[in-house]
Amino acid sequence: MTVKTDMFRILNRAVRGRLIEDEPLSGHTSFRIGGPADFWFHPKDIEDLSAGLKACAEDGVPVFVIGRGTNLLVADAGFRGVVFDLAETFTGISGEGPEVNAGAGGLLWDLLDYCAARGLSGFEALAGIPGSVGGGVRLNAGAFGREVRDRLVDVTTAEPDGTLTVRTRDALAMEYRRTALPEASVVASARFSFEPGDPLRMKAEQEAVLARRREKQPLSMPSAGSVFKRPPGDFAGRLIEDAGLKGLRIGDAMVSGKHANFIVNVGSASASDVKALIDEIRGRVHARFGVTLEPEIRFLGFGDAA
Repeated sequence: MTVKTDMFRILNRAVRGRLIEDEPLSGHTSFRIGGPADFWFHPKDIEDLSAGLKACAEDGVPVFVIGRGTNLLVADAGFRGVVFDLAETFTGISGEGPEVNAGAGGLLWDLLDYCAARGLSGFEALAGIPGSVGGGVRLNAGAFGREVRDRLVDVTTAEPDGTLTVRTRDALAMEYRRTALPEASVVASARFSFEPGDPLRMKAEQEAVLARRREKQPLSMPSAGSVFKRPPGDFAGRLIEDAGLKGLRIGDAMVSGKHANFIVNVGSASASDVKALIDEIRGRVHARFGVTLEPEIRFLGFGDAA
Protein backbone atom coordinates (compact mmCIF):
# COMPACT_ATOMS: atom_id res chain seq x y z
CA MET A 1 0.00 0.00 0.00
CA THR A 2 1.44 3.38 -1.04
CA VAL A 3 1.82 6.47 1.13
CA LYS A 4 -0.87 8.22 -0.95
CA THR A 5 -3.25 5.31 -0.51
CA ASP A 6 -2.67 5.37 3.23
CA MET A 7 -3.24 9.13 3.27
CA PHE A 8 -6.49 8.79 1.35
CA ARG A 9 -7.74 6.02 3.63
CA ILE A 10 -6.97 8.01 6.79
CA LEU A 11 -8.55 11.22 5.50
CA ASN A 12 -11.57 9.55 3.95
CA ARG A 13 -12.32 7.89 7.27
CA ALA A 14 -11.97 11.15 9.22
CA VAL A 15 -13.96 13.60 7.09
CA ARG A 16 -17.39 13.96 5.48
CA GLY A 17 -16.62 16.44 2.70
CA ARG A 18 -15.42 15.76 -0.85
CA LEU A 19 -11.88 14.45 -1.25
CA ILE A 20 -10.38 14.54 -4.76
CA GLU A 21 -7.08 12.94 -5.74
CA ASP A 22 -4.46 14.56 -8.01
CA GLU A 23 -6.33 17.82 -8.54
CA PRO A 24 -4.50 20.18 -10.99
CA LEU A 25 -3.87 23.48 -9.20
CA SER A 26 -3.50 25.44 -12.44
CA GLY A 27 -7.29 25.63 -12.53
CA HIS A 28 -7.40 27.18 -9.08
CA THR A 29 -4.88 30.04 -9.38
CA SER A 30 -5.20 33.39 -11.13
CA PHE A 31 -1.80 32.73 -12.78
CA ARG A 32 -3.31 29.59 -14.38
CA ILE A 33 -0.13 27.82 -13.34
CA GLY A 34 0.62 24.86 -11.08
CA GLY A 35 0.94 21.09 -10.89
CA PRO A 36 -1.40 18.73 -9.01
CA ALA A 37 -2.06 18.46 -5.31
CA ASP A 38 -2.06 14.95 -3.89
CA PHE A 39 -5.52 15.67 -2.50
CA TRP A 40 -8.07 18.46 -2.75
CA PHE A 41 -10.57 18.65 0.10
CA HIS A 42 -13.90 20.51 0.36
CA PRO A 43 -14.88 20.51 4.06
CA LYS A 44 -18.61 20.11 4.59
CA ASP A 45 -18.73 22.50 7.57
CA ILE A 46 -16.51 23.90 10.32
CA GLU A 47 -16.55 20.60 12.23
CA ASP A 48 -15.40 18.80 9.09
CA LEU A 49 -12.66 21.39 8.60
CA SER A 50 -11.44 20.79 12.15
CA ALA A 51 -11.57 17.01 11.72
CA GLY A 52 -9.55 17.20 8.50
CA LEU A 53 -6.89 19.43 10.02
CA LYS A 54 -6.59 17.16 13.05
CA ALA A 55 -6.27 14.01 10.92
CA CYS A 56 -3.54 15.59 8.80
CA ALA A 57 -1.66 16.90 11.86
CA GLU A 58 -1.76 13.53 13.59
CA ASP A 59 -0.40 11.75 10.50
CA GLY A 60 2.14 14.44 9.58
CA VAL A 61 0.44 15.27 6.27
CA PRO A 62 1.31 18.74 4.88
CA VAL A 63 -1.69 21.09 4.57
CA PHE A 64 -2.30 24.22 2.52
CA VAL A 65 -5.48 26.28 2.62
CA ILE A 66 -6.39 28.00 -0.62
CA GLY A 67 -8.68 30.96 -0.99
CA ARG A 68 -9.20 32.10 -4.55
CA GLY A 69 -5.58 31.52 -5.60
CA THR A 70 -5.06 35.17 -6.50
CA ASN A 71 -1.69 35.76 -4.85
CA LEU A 72 -0.24 32.30 -5.25
CA LEU A 73 2.43 30.63 -7.37
CA VAL A 74 2.26 26.83 -7.35
CA ALA A 75 5.29 24.81 -8.43
CA ASP A 76 5.13 22.82 -11.66
CA ALA A 77 5.49 19.63 -9.64
CA GLY A 78 2.47 20.59 -7.53
CA PHE A 79 2.02 20.00 -3.81
CA ARG A 80 2.62 16.80 -1.87
CA GLY A 81 -0.15 17.06 0.68
CA VAL A 82 -3.76 18.17 1.08
CA VAL A 83 -5.16 21.46 -0.19
CA PHE A 84 -8.20 22.59 1.79
CA ASP A 85 -10.67 24.60 -0.30
CA LEU A 86 -13.07 26.78 1.70
CA ALA A 87 -14.72 28.45 -1.30
CA GLU A 88 -17.56 25.93 -1.57
CA THR A 89 -18.89 26.04 1.99
CA PHE A 90 -17.43 28.98 3.94
CA THR A 91 -19.02 31.79 1.96
CA GLY A 92 -21.90 33.05 4.10
CA ILE A 93 -22.26 36.72 5.03
CA SER A 94 -24.56 37.94 7.80
CA GLY A 95 -24.87 41.08 9.85
CA GLU A 96 -26.56 42.91 12.66
CA GLY A 97 -26.20 46.64 13.08
CA PRO A 98 -22.71 47.81 12.11
CA GLU A 99 -21.17 44.33 12.45
CA VAL A 100 -20.80 41.80 9.65
CA ASN A 101 -19.61 38.20 9.87
CA ALA A 102 -18.13 36.75 6.68
CA GLY A 103 -16.99 33.23 5.82
CA ALA A 104 -13.32 32.94 4.96
CA GLY A 105 -13.95 31.30 1.59
CA GLY A 106 -16.14 34.10 0.26
CA LEU A 107 -14.88 36.80 -2.08
CA LEU A 108 -13.83 40.16 -0.67
CA TRP A 109 -15.84 41.66 -3.52
CA ASP A 110 -19.00 39.91 -2.28
CA LEU A 111 -18.39 41.38 1.18
CA LEU A 112 -18.10 44.86 -0.35
CA ASP A 113 -21.33 44.34 -2.30
CA TYR A 114 -23.11 43.24 0.87
CA CYS A 115 -21.89 46.31 2.74
CA ALA A 116 -22.71 48.76 -0.05
CA ALA A 117 -26.28 47.46 -0.32
CA ARG A 118 -26.77 48.05 3.41
CA GLY A 119 -24.96 51.35 3.77
CA LEU A 120 -22.06 49.93 5.77
CA SER A 121 -19.02 52.02 4.93
CA GLY A 122 -15.30 51.46 5.41
CA PHE A 123 -14.05 49.10 2.70
CA GLU A 124 -14.80 51.07 -0.49
CA ALA A 125 -11.08 51.51 -1.23
CA LEU A 126 -10.69 47.72 -1.34
CA ALA A 127 -12.93 47.45 -4.41
CA GLY A 128 -11.41 45.19 -7.04
CA ILE A 129 -8.98 43.40 -4.74
CA PRO A 130 -9.27 39.78 -5.84
CA GLY A 131 -9.25 36.90 -3.42
CA SER A 132 -11.06 35.61 -0.39
CA VAL A 133 -11.97 37.09 2.97
CA GLY A 134 -9.65 34.64 4.73
CA GLY A 135 -6.75 35.48 2.44
CA GLY A 136 -7.44 39.18 2.90
CA VAL A 137 -7.26 38.77 6.67
CA ARG A 138 -4.08 36.70 6.63
CA LEU A 139 -2.35 39.09 4.26
CA ASN A 140 -3.96 42.23 5.75
CA ALA A 141 -4.93 43.18 2.22
CA GLY A 142 -5.25 46.83 1.41
CA ALA A 143 -5.27 49.59 -1.18
CA PHE A 144 -5.40 53.37 -1.42
CA GLY A 145 -4.67 53.88 2.27
CA ARG A 146 -7.15 51.33 3.63
CA GLU A 147 -6.45 47.86 5.03
CA VAL A 148 -8.48 44.92 6.29
CA ARG A 149 -7.30 45.61 9.85
CA ASP A 150 -9.08 48.98 9.81
CA ARG A 151 -12.45 47.25 10.19
CA LEU A 152 -11.60 43.82 11.57
CA VAL A 153 -12.97 42.91 15.01
CA ASP A 154 -11.90 39.28 15.35
CA VAL A 155 -11.42 36.01 13.48
CA THR A 156 -12.44 32.44 14.21
CA THR A 157 -9.74 29.93 13.35
CA ALA A 158 -9.58 26.16 13.18
CA GLU A 159 -6.44 24.69 14.74
CA PRO A 160 -4.40 21.56 13.90
CA ASP A 161 -5.56 19.91 17.14
CA GLY A 162 -9.18 20.20 16.02
CA THR A 163 -10.15 23.09 18.28
CA LEU A 164 -11.61 26.49 17.35
CA THR A 165 -10.08 29.77 18.52
CA VAL A 166 -11.33 33.35 18.43
CA ARG A 167 -8.56 35.92 18.00
CA THR A 168 -9.07 39.66 18.30
CA ARG A 169 -7.52 42.13 15.88
CA ASP A 170 -5.00 43.19 18.52
CA ALA A 171 -3.94 39.58 19.03
CA LEU A 172 -3.15 39.32 15.32
CA ALA A 173 -0.64 42.21 15.52
CA MET A 174 -1.48 43.18 11.94
CA GLU A 175 1.10 45.11 9.94
CA TYR A 176 1.61 45.98 6.29
CA ARG A 177 0.80 42.77 4.36
CA ARG A 178 1.32 40.46 7.32
CA THR A 179 -0.23 39.25 10.56
CA ALA A 180 0.95 37.25 13.55
CA LEU A 181 -1.55 34.50 12.76
CA PRO A 182 0.21 31.12 13.02
CA GLU A 183 0.65 29.46 9.64
CA ALA A 184 -1.12 26.31 10.82
CA SER A 185 -4.21 28.24 12.01
CA VAL A 186 -6.96 28.32 9.39
CA VAL A 187 -9.27 31.33 9.20
CA ALA A 188 -12.87 30.06 9.09
CA SER A 189 -14.66 33.40 9.43
CA ALA A 190 -14.03 37.04 10.25
CA ARG A 191 -16.10 39.71 11.99
CA PHE A 192 -15.97 43.36 10.92
CA SER A 193 -17.46 46.62 12.18
CA PHE A 194 -18.46 49.41 9.78
CA GLU A 195 -19.86 52.94 9.84
CA PRO A 196 -23.13 54.19 8.35
CA GLY A 197 -22.77 55.35 4.78
CA ASP A 198 -24.79 56.35 1.75
CA PRO A 199 -25.13 53.36 -0.63
CA LEU A 200 -25.08 55.51 -3.77
CA ARG A 201 -21.96 57.37 -2.68
CA MET A 202 -20.31 54.11 -1.67
CA LYS A 203 -21.06 52.50 -5.04
CA ALA A 204 -19.70 55.57 -6.83
CA GLU A 205 -16.49 55.41 -4.78
CA GLN A 206 -16.09 51.71 -5.55
CA GLU A 207 -16.55 52.36 -9.27
CA ALA A 208 -13.93 55.11 -9.15
CA VAL A 209 -11.48 52.73 -7.47
CA LEU A 210 -12.19 50.06 -10.09
CA ALA A 211 -11.63 52.56 -12.88
CA ARG A 212 -8.22 53.46 -11.42
CA ARG A 213 -7.32 49.77 -11.28
CA ARG A 214 -8.37 49.14 -14.87
CA GLU A 215 -6.35 52.13 -16.03
CA LYS A 216 -3.13 51.18 -14.26
CA GLN A 217 -3.17 47.37 -13.92
CA PRO A 218 -3.13 44.52 -16.49
CA LEU A 219 -6.41 43.04 -15.27
CA SER A 220 -7.16 41.27 -18.56
CA MET A 221 -4.16 38.93 -18.30
CA PRO A 222 -3.44 36.06 -15.89
CA SER A 223 -1.36 37.31 -12.98
CA ALA A 224 -1.13 37.12 -9.20
CA GLY A 225 -1.55 40.84 -8.58
CA SER A 226 1.31 42.78 -7.03
CA VAL A 227 4.38 40.55 -6.94
CA PHE A 228 6.39 42.52 -4.38
CA LYS A 229 5.55 44.39 -1.21
CA ARG A 230 6.08 48.11 -1.08
CA PRO A 231 9.59 48.82 0.24
CA PRO A 232 9.84 51.51 2.96
CA GLY A 233 9.53 54.97 1.47
CA ASP A 234 9.20 53.78 -2.12
CA PHE A 235 7.21 51.64 -4.55
CA ALA A 236 8.24 48.31 -6.01
CA GLY A 237 6.76 49.22 -9.38
CA ARG A 238 8.83 52.39 -9.62
CA LEU A 239 12.06 50.57 -8.78
CA ILE A 240 11.37 47.82 -11.31
CA GLU A 241 10.43 50.31 -14.02
CA ASP A 242 13.44 52.55 -13.35
CA ALA A 243 15.67 49.47 -13.56
CA GLY A 244 14.42 49.13 -17.15
CA LEU A 245 12.62 45.85 -16.55
CA LYS A 246 9.20 46.50 -18.06
CA GLY A 247 8.68 43.87 -20.75
CA LEU A 248 11.44 41.62 -19.40
CA ARG A 249 10.47 38.07 -20.26
CA ILE A 250 11.48 34.54 -19.33
CA GLY A 251 9.52 31.96 -21.27
CA ASP A 252 5.90 33.09 -21.22
CA ALA A 253 6.28 35.02 -17.95
CA MET A 254 6.68 38.77 -18.52
CA VAL A 255 6.93 41.95 -16.50
CA SER A 256 3.81 43.87 -17.47
CA GLY A 257 4.27 46.91 -19.66
CA LYS A 258 1.29 48.48 -17.91
CA HIS A 259 2.41 48.04 -14.29
CA ALA A 260 5.95 46.92 -13.47
CA ASN A 261 4.96 45.21 -10.21
CA PHE A 262 2.83 42.70 -12.13
CA ILE A 263 4.12 39.57 -13.81
CA VAL A 264 1.71 38.30 -16.44
CA ASN A 265 1.30 34.91 -18.05
CA VAL A 266 1.33 35.75 -21.77
CA GLY A 267 0.75 32.21 -22.95
CA SER A 268 1.70 29.00 -21.21
CA ALA A 269 4.19 30.19 -18.60
CA SER A 270 5.51 27.62 -16.16
CA ALA A 271 6.02 28.21 -12.47
CA SER A 272 9.74 27.90 -13.15
CA ASP A 273 9.50 30.76 -15.66
CA VAL A 274 7.75 33.00 -13.11
CA LYS A 275 10.12 32.08 -10.29
CA ALA A 276 13.16 32.74 -12.48
CA LEU A 277 11.73 36.13 -13.49
CA ILE A 278 11.07 37.03 -9.85
CA ASP A 279 14.65 36.16 -8.95
CA GLU A 280 15.97 38.15 -11.91
CA ILE A 281 13.94 41.23 -10.94
CA ARG A 282 15.10 41.05 -7.33
CA GLY A 283 18.72 40.69 -8.40
CA ARG A 284 18.66 43.59 -10.84
CA VAL A 285 16.77 45.96 -8.53
CA HIS A 286 19.19 45.18 -5.70
CA ALA A 287 22.20 45.72 -7.97
CA ARG A 288 20.81 49.06 -9.19
CA PHE A 289 19.29 50.51 -6.02
CA GLY A 290 20.53 48.39 -3.10
CA VAL A 291 16.92 47.47 -2.25
CA THR A 292 15.88 43.87 -1.62
CA LEU A 293 12.31 43.41 -2.80
CA GLU A 294 10.18 41.13 -0.64
CA PRO A 295 7.61 39.00 -2.48
CA GLU A 296 3.97 39.65 -1.67
CA ILE A 297 2.74 36.52 -3.44
CA ARG A 298 2.91 33.15 -1.70
CA PHE A 299 4.80 30.11 -3.01
CA LEU A 300 3.55 26.53 -2.80
CA GLY A 301 5.55 23.41 -3.55
CA PHE A 302 8.94 25.09 -3.93
CA GLY A 303 10.43 23.97 -0.62
CA ASP A 304 13.15 26.26 0.69
CA ALA A 305 13.89 27.57 -2.82
CA ALA A 306 11.12 30.18 -2.62
